[in-house]
Amino acid sequence: LLTTNLLKKELRGAAMIGGGSSGETIYHAGLAINCLSNIVTEDLGRELLPELLHLLKHPSPYVRKKALLCLYKVFLKYPQGLRLSFEQIKLCLEDSHPSVVSCAVNVITELSDKNPRNYLPLAPAFFKLLTSSANNWMLIKVVKLLG
Repeated sequence: LLTTNLLKKELRGAAMIGGGSSGETIYHAGLAINCLSNIVTEDLGRELLPELLHLLKHPSPYVRKKALLCLYKVFLKYPQGLRLSFEQIKLCLEDSHPSVVSCAVNVITELSDKNPRNYLPLAPAFFKLLTSSANNWMLIKVVKLLG
């Protein structure tokens, strides 16, 4: 309970736009997200999923990337969370920052290893990435996903 509340406090502090006088708040959130990805349990995932999903809309691409990658670890322990947040992950494929899009592709590629049929509706978005992206590593992931 103490861990959950402490992580919630850190994640909510980062969710406030301009939450600190400097960029320290962003890096504190990054540390909290990294910690969560290493210690996540089903209960922690269920309790902190709303905060992580809120961070997907953060103005900093650093925080959005970290939150996306942490969501993968949360979904491994709390699979129902994927059903609750699939639409928001899908929106990350259209993010303005290429590193966030790359993280979204990586997360979806890893999740699709278990059940690829669930990700067929994303084919148009992946095709758009294939034709418009200059990131070769992401293109390899997209081709792997579509193949």
